[in-house]
Amino acid sequence: MRSICTAVVATLALVGTSFAETINVPGDYATIQGAINASSDGDVIAVAAGTYYEHSLNPGGKAITVQGALNEDGSLATTIDAQQNGLRVVVTITSGEGDGTVIKDLEITGGTGLNEGWGTVGGGIYLENSSPIIIGCTISGNTANYGGGICCNNSSPTITGCTITDNTAFDLGGGIYCYNGSNPTISGSQICENTPNQIDGSYTDGGGNIVADECAAEGACCIGSGCSVTTEPNCIAAGGTYQGDNSDCNGDPCWQDSDGDGV
Repeated sequence: MRSICTAVVATLALVGTSFAETINVPGDYATIQGAINASSDGDVIAVAAGTYYEHSLNPGGKAITVQGALNEDGSLATTIDAQQNGLRVVVTITSGEGDGTVIKDLEITGGTGLNEGWGTVGGGIYLENSSPIIIGCTISGNTANYGGGICCNNSSPTITGCTITDNTAFDLGGGIYCYNGSNPTISGSQICENTPNQIDGSYTDGGGNIVADECAAEGACCIGSGCSVTTEPNCIAAGGTYQGDNSDCNGDPCWQDSDGDGV
């Protein structure tokens, strides 16, 4: 009788237990969204090297990781391309996702934004009421009225080790546009050569950023380690915090002294 009870307890202990899985694209599912739809909290969507012509990818509130592959030299091997066709956001995260939702090691391109009536928002990534982690991604070649690369609406994502470049906003925030209480934390990222400006709205500088503002029109890059120094007067030094038209660069020179007068 004792052995029977033990067996029953062991069986009950297994009931309701779930294990995180790795879901492979295209091995298990042909599309990234198909894999996302089949996933559960804690799962990893491992997307193999290649270009995937998808858009409007949406985790739907799930705490999952969508992760691309890397080449031998560490460069990104997985691209999601919305093909600049119609109104399309590449990745949409709008269901209250937190830091359990991770977008990692992906090149995100070809987005044209979500139509909000007053303009299009978030060509590459649109966030609303959500604060996921975006890590190791390159976000380039996207357009929108507001936030060509990323648009944050009441969202405070953690953006780490990303390159946000060559995105276009027709109004504000070629790189990132923040509004409605958004306050992303950005660290170790390069944000430059976006048109017409790199970041609109506030953000918390986590350190190690290379950020330039209003430089793309003149073909300039950015200020800081690993970047060529521009002569444009309105570039923010690495490690600075962008606040509208002014900045607090934590003791570093914020503006180039074009005439050498010390001001």
